[in-house]
Amino acid sequence: MTTRFLVLAGCFFMHTGLYAQINFPICGPQAQFYSKDSLRIITFGASTVEGVPKPLNFQMPLQAYLGHCYGTKPVTIFNNGVAGETTAQGLLRIDAALNNKADFFLILMGANDAIRITDNQLRLSAVVDNMRLLIAKAKAKNLSVIIGTVQYFVETRGTTAERLLSRRRNRNIDLINSAYRTIAKENNIRIADINSTLGKDISLYSDDVHPNARGYEVLALVWFDAINQEIAQNFQSVGVVQNYPNPANTYTKLGFTLTAAARVRITLYNTAGQNMGVIFDDYRNAGYQEEQISTSQYTAGIYILYYELTGLKFSKKLIIVH
Repeated sequence: MTTRFLVLAGCFFMHTGLYAQINFPICGPQAQFYSKDSLRIITFGASTVEGVPKPLNFQMPLQAYLGHCYGTKPVTIFNNGVAGETTAQGLLRIDAALNNKADFFLILMGANDAIRITDNQLRLSAVVDNMRLLIAKAKAKNLSVIIGTVQYFVETRGTTAERLLSRRRNRNIDLINSAYRTIAKENNIRIADINSTLGKDISLYSDDVHPNARGYEVLALVWFDAINQEIAQNFQSVGVVQNYPNPANTYTKLGFTLTAAARVRITLYNTAGQNMGVIFDDYRNAGYQEEQISTSQYTAGIYILYYELTGLKFSKKLIIVH
């Protein structure tokens, strides 16, 4: 098959009529300190990854979200979804998908396996083994792997045969997702909990299992959060953000990020270069940190915050008003 991919194109999806006007998600500080030059993402799975019903998919809103927050970094999303496939069929083509140079591997697969388990054509243990192999292959390429939990089948009202079948399938969905969470824990990889987010909200479905336009936007939000969490944990460079509020009155908050536990020392200077004192000096762990300091003891004016952390030095302007 030919891999389809998207390259950042602004907010195109919002003007196609396929998706409603949406609010962009909040961009966390990890976006400012992402250590790579681009975001390249392989999405792998069956129909919900391919995008059914066409032309809907989660890749377009996901790309817009990432582009909004990581605007200086090119975003490429590869779509390796094939409708109707099981995890076993996915194993037959994953090597080709992994030929794409990428940083992240998002996998959402298992609904078709649940159908076959319900029909006594497949065992849960086989699905678990397949997922372990899929993950191992992606990890061997040094990709950050994120597993999506599988969404439910829509359960119609009443006690019809169709409803009973959906309920049986959903019991197997629960077993598959439980196994996926165990696999994620064993492999120290992240879960994008699509199932818990969508739940059984039929307003997010276009048919018995596939999302509608709003549902795909919600999927994109779940993937977006998981990618951001992965970046915050594993792909951060050392840096500082502008303090806020600025101008400050009685206090301000200082933000910085570390790639490992380290000592952080922050000294305040006035515009004449006079050392007003060390306002913070302590050790902090890896990740984004925020410290609140009092500014009420300083006269109104312009100051310079001088940061020293992990052998690097940064400066930011601080304005104090009373």
